[in-house]
Amino acid sequence: MILLSREILLKPLSINGTKYSKDQPWYIIIDNKVYDIKEFVPDHPGGAPILTHIGKDATDVFYSFHPESTHDLLANYYVGDITYEDIISPKGFTKKIRELKVQFTKLGYFKSSKIFYLYKSISTIILWFISVMILKSFGNSLPGVLAAAAVMALFWQQCGWISHDYLHHQVFENRCYNDWVGCFFGAVCQGFDPCWWKNKHNTHHAAPNVHGQDPDIDTHPILSWSEHALTDLFDPEFAREHANAYPQWLTRIMVNNQTINYFPILALARLSWCAQSILYILPNGQTGSIGDARMPVTLLEQICLALHYVWLVYIFSFIGSWILVFVFVISAQAICGLLLALCFSLNHNGMKVLNEEETMKTDFYVEQVITGRDVTANSLMGCWFVEWFTGGLNFQIEHHIFPTMPRHYYHKIAPIIESLCAEYNVHYHKTTFIEGTLEVFNRLGQVSHANKKMN
Repeated sequence: MILLSREILLKPLSINGTKYSKDQPWYIIIDNKVYDIKEFVPDHPGGAPILTHIGKDATDVFYSFHPESTHDLLANYYVGDITYEDIISPKGFTKKIRELKVQFTKLGYFKSSKIFYLYKSISTIILWFISVMILKSFGNSLPGVLAAAAVMALFWQQCGWISHDYLHHQVFENRCYNDWVGCFFGAVCQGFDPCWWKNKHNTHHAAPNVHGQDPDIDTHPILSWSEHALTDLFDPEFAREHANAYPQWLTRIMVNNQTINYFPILALARLSWCAQSILYILPNGQTGSIGDARMPVTLLEQICLALHYVWLVYIFSFIGSWILVFVFVISAQAICGLLLALCFSLNHNGMKVLNEEETMKTDFYVEQVITGRDVTANSLMGCWFVEWFTGGLNFQIEHHIFPTMPRHYYHKIAPIIESLCAEYNVHYHKTTFIEGTLEVFNRLGQVSHANKKMN
């Protein structure tokens, strides 16, 4: 057995860009065992999330995403154990979360209600039928087209939430079944490629609100969420690498006015995600240099994504004129972008952003809590609506701690997690929908103000 000290292992690479040394091992630690994953990264079925924990203890993030069978594959990259004096024993908050996972498993909280998901699936598809029926009946009038567009936008938003559940493997024990149904709702219905989404979203789960790692906050200069992003503006090396991306003058204008641009940008979000999905499934869409791991796209996904545009173009035949077709497309895309992005922004935007050094010192579960925001309401009906509208992601903290737990259990465990956070002095943040949106808006203003001072 080879023994390696943590001082050598936990020497972080430059994950913040594309700088990966080919001359040194890429170590991760799982259950005090050391693995060199450098040769495995291009073939990692899960894509980019693996890059976020090079040089770190990846035990908890590993078990958040992988079944037990993955150990057999991982064994091929085993190089030794860490030294006895460096053995990592879970303490405090992390230990309690691991104990809760065992407890919740025994209580059946990781077993989904198939009736619940059947109801969610059918009720979501009904929204599509309502939208199409409105088009067939009133497709010659502007009010009818706008009404159909609004319902279609809501259909796409709800497809996003239900495909999210399936692609997190919350519903079926067989992961293939989850992926197939997730592909239907994600690609055929909504128009988002599942592999593109997983590559992006699971990376976010592995490193939430970590500057340079979390793709959900890698929106600078369209929207800038922290002073870390502003610092990049004055980094000569960053400027050289991104010289052709955005002119400096445009970057400064965007950041300085991002509170004004915020809602128009959200309206364009769905169009951007659809375009990214299309680019991802094209030939060579998943290729990249070493250190640029991406999930490979299957033929099934390409067919499913094509089917989305087949049915979308077909329903245009129910609309009276090409001008109204244009109105329908733009309205549906813009409304859905707002409905999706408003919820996404509430999840983490405006919360603490960590840099690489900070995340190296922060326990995985603590990081999930302090970067997330739960959303609540002041009445039972309000709570039901928020949970429905956000697809259960109003329990963002609980979802990040247990991403494979079906959403219909989050309301049961939320008080337990909140109490545990209070016990260990881990900041647990929850707001109403409006309060959270104002926090996001105010954070954008703070970054804008900081940018103007730096100028």
